[in-house]
Amino acid sequence: MQAPTVERDATTTPRQPTATEAVAAAAAAGAGLVHAAAAGSHGGDTTVMWLFACTAAAQLAWAAAMALRPGRATALAGVGLNGAAVLAWVASRTVGLTGPLAGVEPVGTQDLLAAILGGVALGAAALALRPRRHENHTGAAHRAVVGLAVGVVVLLAVPGMAAEHSHGSGDDHAHAAGTAAAHDHAGAGSSTTGTHDHAATSSGAGAGAPKAVNVAATTPIVTVDDPRLSPAQRNRARGLLVASRTALTRFPDEAAIVAAGYRSIGDGRGVGGFEHFVHAGYLRDGRELDPSAIESIVMQRQADGTKRVASAMYILEPGKTMANVPEIAGALTTWHDHQNLCWNDNGRLAGLLVNGVCVPGGTFRPTPPMLHVWVDNPACGPFTGIEGHGGGDCAHSH
Repeated sequence: MQAPTVERDATTTPRQPTATEAVAAAAAAGAGLVHAAAAGSHGGDTTVMWLFACTAAAQLAWAAAMALRPGRATALAGVGLNGAAVLAWVASRTVGLTGPLAGVEPVGTQDLLAAILGGVALGAAALALRPRRHENHTGAAHRAVVGLAVGVVVLLAVPGMAAEHSHGSGDDHAHAAGTAAAHDHAGAGSSTTGTHDHAATSSGAGAGAPKAVNVAATTPIVTVDDPRLSPAQRNRARGLLVASRTALTRFPDEAAIVAAGYRSIGDGRGVGGFEHFVHAGYLRDGRELDPSAIESIVMQRQADGTKRVASAMYILEPGKTMANVPEIAGALTTWHDHQNLCWNDNGRLAGLLVNGVCVPGGTFRPTPPMLHVWVDNPACGPFTGIEGHGGGDCAHSH
């Protein structure tokens, strides 16, 4: 009697990946390694660090699954995963994201290589969904394709892991201590007369700035091209500057600002005065440094009585202090807050805090940290406060 034929169960015996599947796995692994390196460089920003770490883990896990258990379901998962990663990168470099990666980011070496590898993984995974023809998974041609894929991934992933991420190193994201300095600005920029003080704190050079330079003992940093800034700081500053100025083009005049939901706080009296228009809906929306949701737009009164848009002003969430300011470009991006302003119930400036009393009236409420982005290029830099750079160590001019 002839022995019964034993058929191999295709569902329990994994097959070797095709060349296309191997390329997809290798590219995803490379992208995951680059994202892992980016996570390691973001130790100072826990949210961003975990975002990159989770992306890295997902891409590496999928690469292993494709190598060990290739198939249509695995390929579909790869299309979704790598497609989402690539789409997020494209959006962050074009229209901007919200949350911890808010704003339009400049293209950097590390993020570009991760996007390229993710794109290759996406394309190869999509090709793997096609009906599979019979392929020799052990032949010389197959081994050559796999070897070439691994080689290309190594050539891209290794420099990508070593490159500085466009969001900066973990040190760049660390919150700088800064030094508070009390200073005055003229009553022409306020609805009340006289002068008033407020605490203005620079975000500091940050741990990511060159340690050998004592910024406080030298001239202020007033340009994005200052060599004392790191490449990541310059990239962040340029990205915020371009995105903010582009966003301000939506507001050619006061009518457009008011139509968008902004209301004046009642300052800016007199020629040259700066009038702040605040959007109440953006103050507690969870978005910060988002060019699509600028908390305040500043106009300046001209000699002929007209007003021109002068600055975007980003305001952190209520309750935050100078200890919470995000690092952007060290001493170039000088944050400030106000610790002596009194307000009425309609959100308009009503007085100043003098010896613990609001004069002539209103309720004292300290402001969260704020950052200007000017439409022109003041002598003190595009991020200077109205009173000057870093608490007055650079004369302000507009």
